[in-house]
Formats: sequence, structure tokens, C-alpha cells
Amino acid sequence: MLTSDNPGESESHRQKAQLLARFSAYLDGNEAVLSEEQSETIDLFRLFTELAALKAEVKTESRQLKNALDEFKTITDLLQRNNEQLTADLAERRQADEANQQRIEQPLLLAFLELRDRIEAGVHEAGTSPTSWFNRTANQRHAAALHEGMAITLRRLDSVLSRYQVSPIEAQGRPFDPLNMNVVSTQHRPEHDEGIVLTEQRKGYRRHNTLLRVAEVIVNKREKR
Repeated sequence: MLTSDNPGESESHRQKAQLLARFSAYLDGNEAVLSEEQSETIDLFRLFTELAALKAEVKTESRQLKNALDEFKTITDLLQRNNEQLTADLAERRQADEANQQRIEQPLLLAFLELRDRIEAGVHEAGTSPTSWFNRTANQRHAAALHEGMAITLRRLDSVLSRYQVSPIEAQGRPFDPLNMNVVSTQHRPEHDEGIVLTEQRKGYRRHNTLLRVAEVIVNKREKR
């Protein structure tokens, strides 16, 4: 190996070698940094790409979900309208059936009321008039038994009428009601007001809120001065 006899020249070579070594180390370090930066750049690009794809997928699914909800609401609204229509049809049909049933039952109920009137009159006659045909044609015990039997029959008739929701119109002692009453006569009683019902000649009846039979009444009428 050749050596230089000049100490200055040897020192110069040494400095150059050190500079070359530092530069080489710098280049090696920069390559590693560049490699890491490129890797990070590639990873960020992939991340942004995946995020964009995920966003598009979420948007698509959201649109599909909205469409499904809209279709579900449409079906629900249709079912609700059909249910309301069905309920209205059933209610109308039920009202028609009830009205038809009342028309069929009305003659029978009126016949029951006529029978009740006769039995009630018989019970009243037997219980209040000691000289009635009822008491003239039977002994006292027999008359009492017949009276009780007629009263039981009357109560049974009232029970049947009650099951059909037939109720009497309260008329006596009340003001005349032209919608439910018919005046058959008038009397003058100064202790009562004008138009007060004094007596019921024949009871009136209602079924539900419908007039079944009008009441026939005697009404008070004050004399003109």
C-alpha cells in the first residue's frame, strides 16, 4: 500500500472519505423515508377508496330501505282504508238487519201490548170493583186466585217486553208531548196547568229510541174567562 509523505494530503483524503460516507448514509436514509412515504400514500389512497365505496354502499342501502318503508306505508294505508270500509259496511249492514228485525217483530209486539192492555184492565177491575163480573161469578177465594194468576201473566208479559227493550212512555202528570201522545179528550181541573196530561186512556210505548205505539191521553184545558 502506497502512503503519502505529505501529511496535508493524507488529511484531505480522510475528510473526503468521511464526506462520502456521510452522503452515502444520507442517501440510504432518504430511500427509507421515501419508501415509508410512498407506503403511507398508497395506504391513504386505499383507505379513501374503501371509504368512498362504503359511502356509496350505505347510500344505496338507505335508498332501498326508504323504498321498502314507502311500500310498507302504502300497504299499511291500503289495509287501514280497507278495514275502515269493512267496518263501515258491517255497521251499515248491522243497522239494516236491526231495522229489518224491528219491522218483523213490531206486529208481534203490538199484539203483545194489546193483550197486556186487556189483562191489565182485568186485573184492575178484579182488584178495585167489588161488584164486578169477576167477583159476581166466583167466590172470594176463586176470585183471588184468578186475580193473582192474571197479575202473574201481566208480569211475565212485561218481562218479555223488557227483553225486547220495550218501555212505557211516562205521560200522566207531564206536559203533553205531540210526538209521543195523542189527545183523545180534554178536561178542566183548575189545580193543574194547561196542557198537563191528566189520564192515560191507553199507554204508549217506545222501543229503543223509536216510537212503537202512541199514548192516548186526556189533557187538562183551562176554561176561558
